[in-house]
Amino acid sequence: MPDVAEICSDLIRFDTTNPGGTERKAAEYVAALLSGMGLEPQIIEAEPGRTNVVARVEGVDPGLPALLVQGHLDTVPADAAAWSRHPLSGDIADGCVWGRGAVDMKNAVAMTLAAVGGAVAAGRRPRRDLVLAFLADEETGGKLGAGHLVAEHPDLFEGCGAAIGEVGGFNIPVSAGGGPLFAVSVADKGLRWYEVVEKGVAGHGSMLPDDNPIPRLAETTLRLVSAEQPYTITEPMRVLASRVAGRPVTDPDEVADVLATRTGPFGRMFAAGIRTTVNVTRIGAGYKENVIPGEAWARFDCRFVPGHEDGVDEHLTSGAGSGTEVSLLRRSPSVLSDHESEWFGLLIEALRQVSPGCEVAPFVFSGGTDNKWFRTLGMETYGFTPMLLPAGYDYPAMFHGVDERVPVESLEFGVRVMERLISL
Repeated sequence: MPDVAEICSDLIRFDTTNPGGTERKAAEYVAALLSGMGLEPQIIEAEPGRTNVVARVEGVDPGLPALLVQGHLDTVPADAAAWSRHPLSGDIADGCVWGRGAVDMKNAVAMTLAAVGGAVAAGRRPRRDLVLAFLADEETGGKLGAGHLVAEHPDLFEGCGAAIGEVGGFNIPVSAGGGPLFAVSVADKGLRWYEVVEKGVAGHGSMLPDDNPIPRLAETTLRLVSAEQPYTITEPMRVLASRVAGRPVTDPDEVADVLATRTGPFGRMFAAGIRTTVNVTRIGAGYKENVIPGEAWARFDCRFVPGHEDGVDEHLTSGAGSGTEVSLLRRSPSVLSDHESEWFGLLIEALRQVSPGCEVAPFVFSGGTDNKWFRTLGMETYGFTPMLLPAGYDYPAMFHGVDERVPVESLEFGVRVMERLISL
């Protein structure tokens, strides 16, 4: 059985770019490792090449609810010219594993395989049943991965009371009672993608315009993205701010200030977890320099805190003029799980067995994950890919970033935590 860094490196070398690639070869590699453990993995595809792998590990106590450990095999694209090492190299150098997927999320897949493989090799069965799911298509919504399994093969998850996946279980660069402070996600923000189209009158670029839609689109875009969104602070974020500050923090302005200014590189992520965000991500108009276009369009990525979806649509549509068309392109729900549950307690216990004296706090993740699919089966869902990160390492910048890499020691820490978790 390869060690965790080798597994992570091997997985990175498979091109699972989404869109554009397939997960098949990476899934076959995972299935081979699972088979080598004596497990019986199932390979399931919604479309040719879009491959999922699922296996169940029988626990000592079948009366306990099972735990789903899930992770996706696909990655976003990477521009190799911008990287100092090739994004598919899987190089192990300077104490890190380098490449696309090193933190999103082939690291977690590797930690899970190494932890389960180590336990099986040592003759240690988990306390409860484990369902291991390695998934396709998360980066474009998950319909061919988790969505397909939940819709067509829900029996695979029979008895699962909770699921863990990305993003969470990392330490924040603050001191909390003498030990590290780990943040575990209990919620994902919901997603609404919009297209805004401004209609105008096409004409010759040399003449005074009758109705050029581009300036109006610029005004609409600035209005939508510059409007200050009110705080929508949930209890998990109050708890996190209080742990960071070392005292109770309840005032919304103070919660926002603590999370934005006292959490190092995580400030932008946490600050986005307490309000709706509206970002313009694509824009376009015209087809030739001397033609005034008849329409101009922009696309917006809007994320909302659980319980606050209604205000997003009102914000996008309330100021639209007669020549403005607003359409919803895609929606994903928010999810929220209990940060005082027995399951969350098990995550705390696993971390404390490996890092005595640490503190653990919940948070709302600013993005979305496959947890939204598994929540529909009634599971509590948590972001838990445990890693103890070194000082100066900008973990949030690694997600979809250039020179994505993960420290080997952080992977090894994660394996130890996962080994403890499956024993609880």
